Amino acid sequence: MANSASLIVENLNKRFGGVVATDNVSFALDPGSIQCIIGPNGAGKSTFFSLLAGIQKPDSGRIVFNDIDITRMLPAARVKRGLGLTFQTNRVFHDLSVRQNLQIAKAAGADNGNKVKDDRYLLALERFGLDAGDHTRARNIPHHQRQWLEIVMVLACGPDLLLLDEPTAGMSPQETGSTARTLRELNQTGLTLVVVEHDMAFVRDIAQRVTVLHQGRIFADGPLEEVTRRQDVRDIYLGRK
Repeated sequence: MANSASLIVENLNKRFGGVVATDNVSFALDPGSIQCIIGPNGAGKSTFFSLLAGIQKPDSGRIVFNDIDITRMLPAARVKRGLGLTFQTNRVFHDLSVRQNLQIAKAAGADNGNKVKDDRYLLALERFGLDAGDHTRARNIPHHQRQWLEIVMVLACGPDLLLLDEPTAGMSPQETGSTARTLRELNQTGLTLVVVEHDMAFVRDIAQRVTVLHQGRIFADGPLEEVTRRQDVRDIYLGRK
């Protein structure tokens, strides 16, 4: 694999008033892997994603990406370092065409000069069935295609690590399956992925390793099959803990 990324989180903490959203979280990502962050509603997944993305700043702890401390970096600076971000709320330019959205993204990633990264962009464009010359406004294409368009736009910037926040929200099972297949193919090129997700069928389809958050803490971490077999993890999802 090529261009694999590393991510290390050390003792990360975040409070909102009296609410502890992230509680002393330490996390290490295997380069070239697909790791899913899972947990019930209110577990702290969104806050953890926001801290990784740079949207929120931690109260303490640090985040190291490819041996660089990015804890206080703005999101745009993290993107320039090779961190790709897609959000739960779709952020394509809805009033612009598919073609214009892709042109903007390609211009932002114009200095990549990296064939592997360019090939990832082209692979996703083809697998998702998007046309780089499509003049349809983004707001007029189906929801799942807007989700895919955002992923392709992020790949145009040439990330080493792709952070995805609930990428299949609102998709049908067939569309979710297509997303999973394409993400697995991208991973096979060396792209590292971290996916924050609640759809366990999708998680089982793509994850090599999972981290379970519960009440802002890491409750479990390990290979997918090992973690999902645990009764205490199942109890969390059923509200028994």
